[in-house]
Amino acid sequence: MATIAMYLGQLLEFIHHYVGNYGIAIIIFTILIRILLLPFYMQQMSTMKKMKEIQPLVQELQKKYAKDPQKLNMETMKLYQEKKVNPFGGCLPMLLPLIILWPLFAMLRTYPAFSTASFLWMHSLAQKDPYYIIPILAAVTTYISSAMIATDKSQNSMNIMMSIFMGWVTVSLPAGIGIYWVTSNIFQIVQQYIFMRETNTAKGES
Repeated sequence: MATIAMYLGQLLEFIHHYVGNYGIAIIIFTILIRILLLPFYMQQMSTMKKMKEIQPLVQELQKKYAKDPQKLNMETMKLYQEKKVNPFGGCLPMLLPLIILWPLFAMLRTYPAFSTASFLWMHSLAQKDPYYIIPILAAVTTYISSAMIATDKSQNSMNIMMSIFMGWVTVSLPAGIGIYWVTSNIFQIVQQYIFMRETNTAKGES
């Protein structure tokens, strides 16, 4: 992790050299990372799309085998195989930002320049947001991003809990981490909107 943090620090410092502000550098850094990981997210969106398409069939199976959980699991897995859907195919892309998050956290905690780096209302990117604006944005953008790809209304409660958790965690994290997470969420929201719009357009044409 220390090696990853070192390389992330070098990339961030390279960006900062040209933009002159670490807050803006983190935003550009995040966008570059998200572009780099774009193929994984396209795979995730494709999986989520297929999951939504077969959701009515899954609900039919749930009604049919409501009293036989073992048979329900077997028939559900059979349906996934027939439709060539991997229900776990969208999990990895959701974890990738977290893989970057921890080395970035370590870098922000140990990189001397961040202790005095200011951005907007924040006087230090190594300290938590004094006005809790970043945690609120983290919670809201996490919910919007999750809700957009939800395959079932029953996931709404889980999305709310996850959003509250991310907001609560971000309260005590360095502001730089919060900027990374919020920027990553906004990028994903835009990305998902474009993907869903293109998908709906394609359906309309067909």
